[in-house]
Amino acid sequence: MAIDEYLKSLKPVPSPRLAKGKLSPSANRGRKVFESAGCTSCHTGELHTDLKKHDLGIGKWLDEGKSFDTPTLVEVWRTAPYLYDGRAATIEDMLKKHNVDDRHGQTSDLSDRQVKDLVEFVLSL
Repeated sequence: MAIDEYLKSLKPVPSPRLAKGKLSPSANRGRKVFESAGCTSCHTGELHTDLKKHDLGIGKWLDEGKSFDTPTLVEVWRTAPYLYDGRAATIEDMLKKHNVDDRHGQTSDLSDRQVKDLVEFVLSL
């Protein structure tokens, strides 16, 4: 019980990408992309996670019938590599190369600028 209370008391380390504690113009644009691309359907709330499991359909022989916890995006700037098996070296790599059927948000039709803004927002959390 005491350990649980201690863990709840810990505060996240602010992202070094914040400018004086605020989002950059790119990250502000990225927040809008985050919402319009449907990222908030899984990465929601203060912790940016719905605390649910999802079948990501990545490599059927690897995860057939399995689901994965939605990770928090808080402090994701310091947790590379990404995805359950570390196959994405960067958030941009995850969005562009490893987003099968847009299961990590509807990013396949985003412009390079929108992807960069989205990455900037995610890395500011």
